Amino acid sequence: MPARYHVYIDEAGDPGVKPKESANRLRTDWFTVGAIVISNANDRVAVDWIRDMKEAVRCKPADNLHYRNLSETNQARVCRMLGRKPARLFVVASHKDSMRRHYNPRLGRANDKVFYNWCLRVLLERVTEWCYLRSISKDVADCSARIVFSERGGHNYGELRDYLRKLEAQCLTGNLVLKQKGIAPGVISDTRLEVNPNDDVAGLQLADITASAFFNAANSLAAKHQLDPARSLKPILAPNTKTGAAVGAGLTLLPFKNQHSIPEEDKSIFKEMGYKI
Repeated sequence: MPARYHVYIDEAGDPGVKPKESANRLRTDWFTVGAIVISNANDRVAVDWIRDMKEAVRCKPADNLHYRNLSETNQARVCRMLGRKPARLFVVASHKDSMRRHYNPRLGRANDKVFYNWCLRVLLERVTEWCYLRSISKDVADCSARIVFSERGGHNYGELRDYLRKLEAQCLTGNLVLKQKGIAPGVISDTRLEVNPNDDVAGLQLADITASAFFNAANSLAAKHQLDPARSLKPILAPNTKTGAAVGAGLTLLPFKNQHSIPEEDKSIFKEMGYKI
């Protein structure tokens, strides 16, 4: 049986945490991971969504839709189109310079693998919680999700599978090392984890749009820094069940409150989404 939900995950920025020795170091100090959740009924339609976006930005049908290659006008255009689709978006945006100074007594300081896994964990905690609660609200027992990662160089996806398996086991036994939300039970499984090239999967191109729009919005030093594309995605960011805003659900800022602060010039998009920083 197909999964009830399809989750596509991509990232924007450099997941490395080592400081860069260059004048443009701060351009890489943001890292975002984005996910789009599409129901099984709508998953095939995602191909049509990408086709329509290509037509809107005059991209050849044979070409792939890469957000970074679009003009600022076309970046805003595809985000307006995506913001009207029947889907849910999740973004974790991390300011790495702030996270570098954070120390956890049980895990130590972040290295590249720990940092990427941590961002992914925060993302999947929120994604799986949404899938689980969504199914309950519909009085449906099935909350299973197919998780598709965009293939990127430098990631060890075998280790990633092991990490997710370990994390789910910790949640089921109540032994989480870091007691945050945890992975909701019954949503992910080894048999429904995939890694595919971004060019081959429409859902991954939509996840690229999501992650990249918030990367450019958060990073005031980005070459195409603008807020409008991310603003257009606000209607389909997953809402916090307590507040109705995207804060801590569809949009999660790292570092967490009271850990460290982010640059004043980078705060605008987070304030617009409901963060009080």
